[in-house]
Amino acid sequence: MSLRRRTGAVAFVTAFLVLATTLSTDAAVPVLMVNEGAAVVKAAVALEAPFDAVSVYMTGGLSTEVTDAAMTAAGEVGVPASVGRGFTALMTRVRRGTTVVQRSSGVGWGFPMGVTALPFEAVGPVMGRDVASVLASGKIVMGATTARLRGARVGDIVDLVSVGGGTASFTVGRIGTDQEVGGTEIVMSIDEANRLGATIPTRVIIYGQMDRTVINAALVRHGLSPNSKVRVRRSWDPPDPDSQLSLSQTKAVMGEFDFNYAGLSASGWTAMSPSWKAHYIPSRDTFPTGIRATCNIAIKADLRAALQEVVATLPGLVGAYTGIDVSNTNSYGGCSAGAVRFARITQALGSVSRHSWGQPIDMSTSANCQGCAPKMDCRIVQIFRKHGFAWGGNFLTPDGMHFEWVGESRNTLQYPSKYCPNPTIKSRSLGSGATQRDSLFSDDGFMDE
Repeated sequence: MSLRRRTGAVAFVTAFLVLATTLSTDAAVPVLMVNEGAAVVKAAVALEAPFDAVSVYMTGGLSTEVTDAAMTAAGEVGVPASVGRGFTALMTRVRRGTTVVQRSSGVGWGFPMGVTALPFEAVGPVMGRDVASVLASGKIVMGATTARLRGARVGDIVDLVSVGGGTASFTVGRIGTDQEVGGTEIVMSIDEANRLGATIPTRVIIYGQMDRTVINAALVRHGLSPNSKVRVRRSWDPPDPDSQLSLSQTKAVMGEFDFNYAGLSASGWTAMSPSWKAHYIPSRDTFPTGIRATCNIAIKADLRAALQEVVATLPGLVGAYTGIDVSNTNSYGGCSAGAVRFARITQALGSVSRHSWGQPIDMSTSANCQGCAPKMDCRIVQIFRKHGFAWGGNFLTPDGMHFEWVGESRNTLQYPSKYCPNPTIKSRSLGSGATQRDSLFSDDGFMDE
């Protein structure tokens, strides 16, 4: 995440009077007269103070126990902490004066947008003063990628569906870089989130100058070590091979659809844009191993390559319980059902499944039930990471059946994964400096599957 400027250093040129001295105490002292004003010879340079941030969150809403534990840990270390919110809001229009820049298919339809809401006191230290000043004026900040997807500009009006089913309108006050906003699509203040009806807390954000060892110990002491219910993300953590693309990154590669939120079924499924569906998930295809699945056109080449390598190098794991059960996958797994799955938190607010895009493939569902310790052979995990997939076995809720396309090789990233960590590569320099700072809020708007 881009660091913001904290203080300024102003350079001055000061003229000094040079006094001439002699060996005689009776000699007159000549004075050098300065007839011109001082001139600035170097432009002022604003300094940026580094900060750290820790995000503590859960699947679904944040419990009181976890909130209290995180706030207490921060207090013991002497750094501030705030409660924030992350969710999907449904967008119906982007307007520029009387011109409609983007519009959903009709009444009851909307585009899913990942939204992050933070208190004012946290925005400046975490995202910078430019973002904070926009939010203080009652406007929103939109990430650069999502702005490009819809042709949005500063001054445009974004219409979002509120909890009551009405429309809440917001003015875009800034197009921020994706790193600046931490990978989310829209940033708003808590006051604006309240106006939308998004009141459910989802994370505690701890921020400021802190001793990393001390804050880690405090979190563990208060029961906040990563477990099946709580995830702790630190801005200084190295890249996680099983981290997921943000909502805007997914849309940029796999297209953006709107869906019929008014027709949402009790199980969370509903219809999606027919034109998007026809272009991005047009057919059910047969892949190496004999798996048949309807997947996004963006992932097909990498999926074929991964499955072909499994066939060529691990043939004994095709059909095996801890490998790829083709029959089970064809009956109960796959990429997409040709519809949107929307986990509603409140009316029109919730999170969207990545299966809606046909982005992941689920395989061997019986041996790798969601929430269970994964049984997938780690050699298969390594192959899929190599070919551009993250694995769900290390998700907040373990999902060993789930391989999700991210479009880049992840098999060499060194990270302390609970299940199937990548082998240590001694010859590879790990000092790239890459961290999770740029993606602290990229999960907002997606469900952890």
